[in-house]
Amino acid sequence: MVHFFRTIQQSGDFALSFLLLALAQTGEISLSNRARTRNFHVTLFHASAMKITRFLALLISLTAAFSAPAAPPLEAVTFALDSTRTFLPLIEASQQLGWPPRRDEEKGTVILNGKTLSTSTMRTLTDGTMLISLETLATAGATVTPQEDDSAFKVSFSGRHFRVIRADKRAEINLKEQFLRAWEGKRLVLETNISSGRGGSTPSGEFKAGPYKARRHYSSRYNNAYMPYSVQVTGHIFIHGFKHVPKYPASHGCIRLPYLTDENPARFFYEWIDKGTPITIIKK
Repeated sequence: MVHFFRTIQQSGDFALSFLLLALAQTGEISLSNRARTRNFHVTLFHASAMKITRFLALLISLTAAFSAPAAPPLEAVTFALDSTRTFLPLIEASQQLGWPPRRDEEKGTVILNGKTLSTSTMRTLTDGTMLISLETLATAGATVTPQEDDSAFKVSFSGRHFRVIRADKRAEINLKEQFLRAWEGKRLVLETNISSGRGGSTPSGEFKAGPYKARRHYSSRYNNAYMPYSVQVTGHIFIHGFKHVPKYPASHGCIRLPYLTDENPARFFYEWIDKGTPITIIKK
């Protein structure tokens, strides 16, 4: 038997006091009466070396649970045209849950947690990042608990858990760079080249998407020109797809995005952006 004595002095650490008192109830340690005071002494006596080791390991793990900062939440990706579903990058979600994904591109499937899932239920960013919905994670075995009016969710599985939040969206168009970037919270969801208006005809400033949006739109000003995936910025200025998008100003004022590509950023932007989303257009 090993006689072990240790004194811990606390200054108002009631959480640790509670833990030690709880451990005493299990028989792992014995406390003197003084342990119930603010500055207390904890006496461990007549314990085997194995019991001491178990106690110290348990104490360290419990203390870490109280003191370790919570992991930052994952920011979701959402779509205006698919508003009932909330998405995360497949790799990020699978890492959090400890589910290494196995993808079969020929069959169009992904295996997660032993479940075979169709990629037809998933989405992708224009850079190829695959997105999986929280509903599909639930199908694979995770527990998804809505919080805060569905603006946040807790996802858990077998002792693992993480938080997902729906963050605000915003888009920025840089006329000097001829680039559009869009974020959901701090997550960059889209980055693409554009072609703005010749002769400074594209206005700069702060705008909001909409109120008009149309998958198929034809110009009432310029010979009925086809403007797919149109999102109104202000007046007759739209962000829309176009067949020819050089990396320099070439339009009458609208902001052209590529749409005849596999990535199709015009379609992504149209399906992603909500009416009222802030759009900043800067010249420098």
